[in-house]
Amino acid sequence: MDKCVAMPDIAWYLIQCKPRQDGRALEHLSRQGFECFGPTLSVESIKANKLCRTEQPLFPGYLFARIAADGNWTALRSTRGVSRVIGFCGHPCQVDDAIVEQLRTRCAADAGQVVFSPGDKVHIKTGPLADMDAIFLAMDGDERVVLLLNILHREQQVRMKLSHLSV
Repeated sequence: MDKCVAMPDIAWYLIQCKPRQDGRALEHLSRQGFECFGPTLSVESIKANKLCRTEQPLFPGYLFARIAADGNWTALRSTRGVSRVIGFCGHPCQVDDAIVEQLRTRCAADAGQVVFSPGDKVHIKTGPLADMDAIFLAMDGDERVVLLLNILHREQQVRMKLSHLSV
């Protein structure tokens, strides 16, 4: 975001949305033919004793739009849900393509995380019980799990971080 005056043909720009209208702005910009990206983060939480996964904006109130320097800026600025284009000195400030590509890669990797169901066989990949297999029982908070582990021919319940597990 260090270039503010010299604009290439097509670049990414940061768009500020009206309060709680990120989705509306993204939908309407896409309908108009703008390439848009609203990075999201997959968040797991427990609701009614069940593990739920929801997508939340990584940058609430902001999204990225790709537009040509000589593109239709009036249409972009007047789109429902759009508040303004972020810039300096009265000029829109472009965002480097590499930054947007990194965000897309990370969001895609986050979407690939696994959610376990009770009874699933899991593998412990780190920690003092590394390389052992267990059975997933339940979530214990947002980031901890309860496992059933066979230790010394007895089944024991063990609690550990969710990040220590793999399928």
